[in-house]
Amino acid sequence: MDNRNTNRERQKRQLRSRIVNSQEPAAHERGGYSSKRRRVLLAIFAVFAIIAAAGYIYLNNRHYTDYSVSREWELQHGDTQTESFKGYESFKGGVICYSKDGASYTDSNGKIIWERSYEMTNPIISICGSYAAIADRGSHNIYIFNDEKNTGAAEAVLPITKISVSGNGLVYAILRDSEADYITAFNNDGSAVVLSIKSVLTGDGYPFDISVSPDGTQLISSYYKLDGSNVVTSVIFRNFGEPGQSTDARKVVGGFTEELSGHLAGRVHFSDNAYSQAVYDGGIIFFSTKVLTSPEIIKSVTFEEEIVSVAFSEDYLAVIIGQNSGEKPYRLEVYKKNGARLCSVEFDYQYENFEISRDYVLLYTEEDCRAYTVHGKERLSTDFDIQVSKLIKGSFPGEFIIVGNNLMQKIKMR
Repeated sequence: MDNRNTNRERQKRQLRSRIVNSQEPAAHERGGYSSKRRRVLLAIFAVFAIIAAAGYIYLNNRHYTDYSVSREWELQHGDTQTESFKGYESFKGGVICYSKDGASYTDSNGKIIWERSYEMTNPIISICGSYAAIADRGSHNIYIFNDEKNTGAAEAVLPITKISVSGNGLVYAILRDSEADYITAFNNDGSAVVLSIKSVLTGDGYPFDISVSPDGTQLISSYYKLDGSNVVTSVIFRNFGEPGQSTDARKVVGGFTEELSGHLAGRVHFSDNAYSQAVYDGGIIFFSTKVLTSPEIIKSVTFEEEIVSVAFSEDYLAVIIGQNSGEKPYRLEVYKKNGARLCSVEFDYQYENFEISRDYVLLYTEEDCRAYTVHGKERLSTDFDIQVSKLIKGSFPGEFIIVGNNLMQKIKMR
């Protein structure tokens, strides 16, 4: 009896085992199915990768000669529409229109964010990040804006010759009287900062250009002075933050003169808090202020020919060189903020405006344009349908914004 029961239980277990095994694929079958599925997925991925790479290469090398208008807005600037002087500057993807009678900011969707009326004789503008400052050169007024509103207005005690605004709205200004120049500063609400650095021609010399770092703590200035019959140029770094507290009242942490011997540094610029540049009539000097108390030269580029145009952005510096020989009279050179050269391109286009917008170099007139990538590839050459005052690279591939005839248009290359 026990043997029969034992045999019966053994037969039940064998039957259950055969049923379970018949419902599950064999190990080699499971492995073969998984391997085949992986091969199919890898093949599909490879096809998509090839298509994406081919599309990128095609779009990155395609040269466009026409465009279509995707959206259009009429710019409303109150009385500034009839003003004889009108300037436009790219700001936060949109555009600031400023004139002798007022200013307004229109975003990339055609919406007017702010307007401000004033009276100026010679308006000048400085932009950094989310802040812009407009001043009356030769007079006393400064208006400070962010991307939401007019945050403040300042009144200088002496006539203004230059301004530079930081990314937090701190404005540095060069003021001039008959005897000396002064560097002073204002907060973004227009209140004065307790600061006045005096310069006379027999001392440091007169400040020719200034640029403040985005965080508002560092200032680079170019100076010139007379030494007998010679003009001496220098580039001075100041730090108004904690590292500069151990220096004298002038807050000087570094200066460079020998490198500029016999030349004039016409433009200086802070790209970010660590990198800055000075462009002079013989080349470019790239500086680092990673060590805040000890600025250093990280690269120097010299040119035998004349620099005819300069453009800056947060990441790049571009110059146009006038060539003395050859069929093409101009050469475009683009550099990273640390001095690494990205391209050198010869061209014969007679441009009127030259600037960097995002990762594009834009050359244009009121009638037509040429657009290059920062690596020197010409992407767009076209005639405009309206009289253009400003060209801006849009947020999306192939998109630009043009401003002119009191119109703002989003266009798409084709």
